[in-house]
Amino acid sequence: MRYMNLKFSCALFALFFIIFSCEKEFSSVSSSLLPSDTFVIDKQTASVEVMHKSVEIIRSDNLSFFYLGDYEDQVFGNTNARFTTQLSLPSVSNGIFGKMSADLETSGVSSENINKNPHNEQETVTEVWLEIPFYTNQRDRDGDGVIDAFDIDPDDPNSDSDGDSLTDLEESRSGNFDPLNPDTDGDGTNDADDEDTINPGTKANVYEIDYLYGDTTQEIHFQVKKLNYYLPKLDPEDNFESEMAFYSNKDFDQEGLTSQSLFDDKISIDLNEIISFKVDDPETEEVDESSEVDQRLSPRIRIPLDTDFFQQSILDMEGDEMLLDNNRFQEYFNGIFIGFQSTASPLMMQLNFSGGRIQIEYDYKELILIEGGDAASAQDYEPQDSSSTFTLNLSGVRFNTITQSQPSAEVQTALNGNDDGQYIYLKGGLGVVSYIDLFAGETGEEQLRILQDNPWLINEANLTFYVDRQKIEALGLGDLPSRLYLFDSNGKIPLEDYIIDTTSGPSPADIKSTFGGIAQVNDDGEIISYKFLITNHLSNLLRNPDDYDNVRLGLTVSSDYLNIQNTTVAAPTAFEIPQSSINTPLSVILAGPNHTNPDLRLQLDIFYTAYE
Repeated sequence: MRYMNLKFSCALFALFFIIFSCEKEFSSVSSSLLPSDTFVIDKQTASVEVMHKSVEIIRSDNLSFFYLGDYEDQVFGNTNARFTTQLSLPSVSNGIFGKMSADLETSGVSSENINKNPHNEQETVTEVWLEIPFYTNQRDRDGDGVIDAFDIDPDDPNSDSDGDSLTDLEESRSGNFDPLNPDTDGDGTNDADDEDTINPGTKANVYEIDYLYGDTTQEIHFQVKKLNYYLPKLDPEDNFESEMAFYSNKDFDQEGLTSQSLFDDKISIDLNEIISFKVDDPETEEVDESSEVDQRLSPRIRIPLDTDFFQQSILDMEGDEMLLDNNRFQEYFNGIFIGFQSTASPLMMQLNFSGGRIQIEYDYKELILIEGGDAASAQDYEPQDSSSTFTLNLSGVRFNTITQSQPSAEVQTALNGNDDGQYIYLKGGLGVVSYIDLFAGETGEEQLRILQDNPWLINEANLTFYVDRQKIEALGLGDLPSRLYLFDSNGKIPLEDYIIDTTSGPSPADIKSTFGGIAQVNDDGEIISYKFLITNHLSNLLRNPDDYDNVRLGLTVSSDYLNIQNTTVAAPTAFEIPQSSINTPLSVILAGPNHTNPDLRLQLDIFYTAYE
């Protein structure tokens, strides 16, 4: 009997492999492969219900992303984001500017080997830059030297992105040609026919900038102010025993807890790599150091700050103990507030604040031993112009201040629970989260019992959310999210199908691609749907009902598919949602279970094999 069962199991496995290895939709037609009294492959649909929750105030100090700027959304409400952060000393800080400490500048240096007179190094701040990098990528799947964002065919190294009859790989390897410019040197001769070409852009790396929403060509008005409030790491109201939490409605600037303006003006945004070159050394006549790259910086926001303030607040404090200890420094220099004045064309930026810094550049007079001089002779030293930098990092306590205008009456109706189920509304940030109940209502509960009572093999279970293109275009909704996220809202954890999905690759769309949620597009490049495979979730629900509940599913937009951490929503009610939904301002309107077009309606599709 055991042998017969084994033979039957092997045959069944082989049959399933043949049937389902083809990338085609399931169909009852497949049942013709076997007599009708053995296997039947079929499909059922199950009803679902949808409800919405608004997100009005969130904990914003524990996010993986922070953003800055304005985002316009006439349906869900406009968003404004500002940023507050502590500053931190370098990992190694001796409190010295120039080469000599404040004490040595006053007393000089006297030893058997070195003897310097007292010398004021005159450290003087020349420039101060607030730098916050953009999120960038240089994904190049085919390795042809052209990143995917600009590659006409990212999977073919022999593609010709600029149409000059030379492959991207040939041009990249040559070093003389620009694979994105058919006439690299601009002399009017196509690269393929040009025997004397010099690429002036070889020194610059090309990046794709991520997470920018709006017009980056305009001048942007930034405000940077000194913070006059110490940001504690521990909660004083809990006797400093728990972590201090900061929420999106906290605005120290509006509360009058900022003071000196460090910058208040417009700047242009440069999306190119920033390259600095060395200073030519006149003593090396055969070498021009000015053509050598000194430093490369990825594209970033660079805001010039008040040099006088940093002269008085930092460099003039040389020798003070606060420059030796980070806690003392943060009590002395509480931090900065970064604001963003509304522009004619809204712009929202997610920035890499973890890589942010304030770079203080200064000149000083360094005592240098003259050529052939005696180090033990104070008279053999003379001052020489030198320069250096001091870096403060944007780290420690930091949080977003976010304000959101009221959504449209239509969205408000859905949030109040008075909609008819035609649409599903989703928005990241301070927006809208949706919740899905499977097998909803009496009919759904009865269907669930039937499925649990029958030992059918669940081949696939999916939820496909269709975009109502007509409605989106009528409302003028902007960019749609490239991905949605489905999760267990009861446990605030990922679904099993997400956990067991190990698919990965160089592109974000390659991560957890079996589980899904990836935007599907039509021939015109328009997003039309998002699909999730929840086969394991449903199988557990049907076959292990004692261990698995029919939990409510949460649905959000997503900006970081690997981040499964949650953050707290404080208002209008307290609950938790994935951080990845907070870190994007994008929104979408999906067809609900009662949509007027039956082809777009949300339903649970179940493909199964029954043995008769």
